[in-house]
Amino acid sequence: MAESQILIKDLKFYGFHGVYPEEQIVGTIFKVDAVIDIDPSLAGFDNDQLSDTLNYEKIVEKLLHIGSKHKYRLIERLAQVMCESVLEFPHVRAVEIAVYKSVARLTPDPQWIGIRRCLKK
Repeated sequence: MAESQILIKDLKFYGFHGVYPEEQIVGTIFKVDAVIDIDPSLAGFDNDQLSDTLNYEKIVEKLLHIGSKHKYRLIERLAQVMCESVLEFPHVRAVEIAVYKSVARLTPDPQWIGIRRCLKK
């Protein structure tokens, strides 16, 4: 049996998530990776029609909206909300979201710290 996934890597946005007040005021760069399990029997694999598959652009738009237009204290909550929003799309069976936050203030060189969350229908 075939398995199918949509892969999104290094989706970057500027957000205002964090426990510290300056994080919610000044913000920082975040990036997201997503692995989305989709129905492998979608006709788009055979007929090359966008209408017969899951449009990843819509998923990207949703993730960017959540990341840049909302504020969460914890990236754990951000990852959860992102997962829940992706599961609302038709033909999605499961989703894994990794959210990385730039932590330049903690180290001499910019670094990333992240959380991974997986949800299934």
